[in-house]
Amino acid sequence: MERLIRITGWTQPAQRPDVDWAEVESSLGTALPNDYKRMVEAFGVGAFDGYLDLNQEPWTDLRKDGLLIWAGTEHEDLYCWRADGDDPDRWPVVVRSFDNKDAPFDCQAAEFVCRILIDPHHPFTMASYFDTHWFMNYRESG
Repeated sequence: MERLIRITGWTQPAQRPDVDWAEVESSLGTALPNDYKRMVEAFGVGAFDGYLDLNQEPWTDLRKDGLLIWAGTEHEDLYCWRADGDDPDRWPVVVRSFDNKDAPFDCQAAEFVCRILIDPHHPFTMASYFDTHWFMNYRESG
């Protein structure tokens, strides 16, 4: 998470520090990865590079496939976890593309976002489109 904050130049205070994760996890019937919870708490409602929308609670649309959706893109790619096992901090990221194909990545959500922001060789990179990276907060007044 610290790396993601540095990459995006995020200097705002925590946007959703009071999320009741116990309630969210109870309604989902599962614990959630800690790095994801920290991302939501720090960044709040918005998108990385104005492109990757961070869900404030995971979507369960693909639960039948063993996936929980934590983010999505304007190109209809869904960024998920394969919710296997009792330790959500070990769940791998899976990208379900707009054409319904899955690409697994052995990392956590925050690390995955870091990689797509700065690695020009990543299959879902945004590094080739932007030299600097940011988080667009949808609730900023101004």
